[in-house]
Amino acid sequence: MQVLDLIGIGIGPFNLSLAALACPTPLRTAFFEKESGFDWHPGLLLPNSRLQVSPLKDCVTLADPTSPFSFLNYLAVHGRLYSFVNRCDATTSRREFTQYFQWVAHQLPQLRFGEEVTDVTRLDEGYRVTTTRDHYHARSVAIGVGVVATIPECAKPWLGEKVYHVASYLDRPQIDIGERVLVVGGGQSGAEVVEHLLGSPGIGKITWVTSRGNLFTRDDSSFINVSYTPSYSQRFHSLPLKKRRTIVDDEKLTSDGISAELSNRIYETIYHRSATGNIDDVIQLLPAVVMKELSPHADGWHALLASHGTCQRPTVVADRVVLATGFEPRPLAFIDRLLASASMEGGLPVVKDDYSVQFEDNAAGQVYLQNRSPVQSGLQSVNLSLVAYRNGRIINSLLRREYYLNVPDRPILGCLGLLPAQETQNAR
Repeated sequence: MQVLDLIGIGIGPFNLSLAALACPTPLRTAFFEKESGFDWHPGLLLPNSRLQVSPLKDCVTLADPTSPFSFLNYLAVHGRLYSFVNRCDATTSRREFTQYFQWVAHQLPQLRFGEEVTDVTRLDEGYRVTTTRDHYHARSVAIGVGVVATIPECAKPWLGEKVYHVASYLDRPQIDIGERVLVVGGGQSGAEVVEHLLGSPGIGKITWVTSRGNLFTRDDSSFINVSYTPSYSQRFHSLPLKKRRTIVDDEKLTSDGISAELSNRIYETIYHRSATGNIDDVIQLLPAVVMKELSPHADGWHALLASHGTCQRPTVVADRVVLATGFEPRPLAFIDRLLASASMEGGLPVVKDDYSVQFEDNAAGQVYLQNRSPVQSGLQSVNLSLVAYRNGRIINSLLRREYYLNVPDRPILGCLGLLPAQETQNAR
């Protein structure tokens, strides 16, 4: 049996990028995905859904600007490059970026869709990977199995056609005329659903609740985006765990917030509705509350809310409940077994600067973690911003040489709090 250099488990944007960057190298790879083809949150591809990062943060460009798998080459191949450049907008829709991802996937023969990995076993020299079709051996594995919906406990018994996570929003029946909708969650996906509902003809009342103190926007300013550069990432990785946790908490809204453009559009819509009638008949915004209970009744779903810092416990009645309550890493038993012998830090596996897990027994092969290590590697590890840079580091690690240049940018903004101790001393 041929021993592969790397097997990728799951084919989402992160492992797709890894496969594309591995393509010109001598590495022997295979990537497995249980779904029949590439897709990226299809239930969330609303007409106005926008990519929240620059499209240059694609599968390859920031590691290899000359790669044929770049977004710019995708536009050129499809005859849209000049049209794209001529737009007064440097971003793109999530729908177009999904089409770009699918275009990349169609060109990579090492991707095997419709074949799910069911087990991974450590060997003396690498790993035995079992799928629904066969067994394979690889020296290293890259785990990129993606995420699952986070569901509030009180909603779990009632999931179905009228209570569901936002990830399946477009897969559910259309909103009926006069239907009352409760949207739970104040992030980007919740905001996109609310905007869509506001544009739905005949919609009844919308109630939008969030546990946050306000409908906070994502901080996407130029200086803040320094947090998503290689030099910042490398310095972050060198910090003590406590400091890293603090930074992740402080920088949450650089990754998890509503885009300012969308927030302003919703506000503008609500404002103009308020000028023509009672806005409370159309939408109610309730910040700083959580949904504590959900139960079915003859007149609809009753959601008991609890307000932060007060004794108020109002009940909202709705015909439909949309849960924009986020995502969490997909739990898989074989991943837990693989990580059982990992070096631990604060209850988390230690992830090295090449994004591989550090094991207590110096395992012969590497286990690379995609989209599972924000506290260890920073928030950039769970979004698209540094996906090409990260996967370039992984490929360099596999090849044991610098195939992709590891040249950190020279940041405009100095980060004294992130400087390693020696650099701090030298600055005094």
